[in-house]
Amino acid sequence: MPLLRRERGQATVELVLALPILVVVVMAFVEAAMIGADQVRVSHAAREGARMAAVDPDAAAVDRAVEASGLPGAEVEVTPGSSERRLGGPVTVSVAYHPKAHVPLIGHLFTLLTLRAEATMRVEQP
Repeated sequence: MPLLRRERGQATVELVLALPILVVVVMAFVEAAMIGADQVRVSHAAREGARMAAVDPDAAAVDRAVEASGLPGAEVEVTPGSSERRLGGPVTVSVAYHPKAHVPLIGHLFTLLTLRAEATMRVEQP
């Protein structure tokens, strides 16, 4: 019986020691999931931008399409330029985005990350 009395608070101490590590792991997992969602959003923005570039020669229309995908401040590059596009030729839109931190403390570890996506479509404008 005396042995049980000495080990009475052992589970509480182990929980107190393990809980911060568990919380950090869960927060990192949530931040990684949010970055994955941002990557999907970047891919979608590249497709939307390529679609707009394929049907509209206006460069501002491509920027608006990318921003409408939920990526304010994304860097957009369209190749070839609007004056060089030919009917049936390819047009490529590249999008680069620096995700913002979603989870406090842990999210700031991922601020140097740059998400990129590229989409190519055939020009359909006359």
